[in-house]
Amino acid sequence: MNSKIKNYVDVVFKDVPRSKKAIELKEEIASNLNERFEDYLKEGKSETESYGLAVANMGDIDEMIREVMPNEDFVKEANTYRRRNARNTAIGVCLYILGAAALILFSIIGEQVGMDDLGGALGVIVLLVLAAIATSLIVYSHMSTPKEYKDYEDSQEQELKSMKPKDRKIFEAISSIYWLIVTAVYLLISFLTHAWGITWIIWVISGIMHQIIVVIFQLKGTNE
Repeated sequence: MNSKIKNYVDVVFKDVPRSKKAIELKEEIASNLNERFEDYLKEGKSETESYGLAVANMGDIDEMIREVMPNEDFVKEANTYRRRNARNTAIGVCLYILGAAALILFSIIGEQVGMDDLGGALGVIVLLVLAAIATSLIVYSHMSTPKEYKDYEDSQEQELKSMKPKDRKIFEAISSIYWLIVTAVYLLISFLTHAWGITWIIWVISGIMHQIIVVIFQLKGTNE
C-alpha cells in the first residue's frame, strides 16, 4: 500500500474510537484509495496527481465515519462496563492477596503448634478457594461484556499510545518504580522466609495490580 495513502487514512481515523465497524471501514477506505491510486498510475499520471485524484474522488469520507461513530449512550454504556470490570479486577486482586496471606499465616501457625502439614493444607485450601472466587469474578466480567463493547475498547497498547504525553510519562515513571519495589519486596520476603515455593505468588499478584494501574489511566483518559 502506498505510504501516503496509509498515512492519510491513519490521520482521518486518528480520533475515531476503535470498533469492529470502524476497523472494517478503515480497511475498506484504504483498499479503495489504493486501488484508485494504482489505476491512475496505470493511466500514466504521476504519483502526486494519482494520490490527489484518488482522495478527491473517494466521496464524503466524513459522512462514512459518522455512520460508524458510537453515539453518546453507547459510549456511556461502554464506560460503565469498563468501570465494572476494573472494580471486579480490583476485588479479584484483593482476594488473591488474602489467599496468599492466608497460606503464609496458616503455615506459620502450623509450625508454631507443631502441625506443619495441617497448617499448610488449610492454607492451600483457603488460597485455592479465594483464587477460584477471584478468577471466576474476573472471567465473568470479561465474558459478560457484550462483544460490541469489547470491540469498542482499545487494547492496552493502543490506549497507552493514545495517552497524552504528560500522562504517558507519569505512567512510565510509576511503572518503573512499581516494578523496582515489587522486585525488592520479593527478594526481601523470599530471603527472610526462605519460602521460595510460595513467594512466586507475589509476581502473579503484582502483574494483576499493574493491570489495575493501566485501567486507572485508561479511565482517566476516558473521563477527560
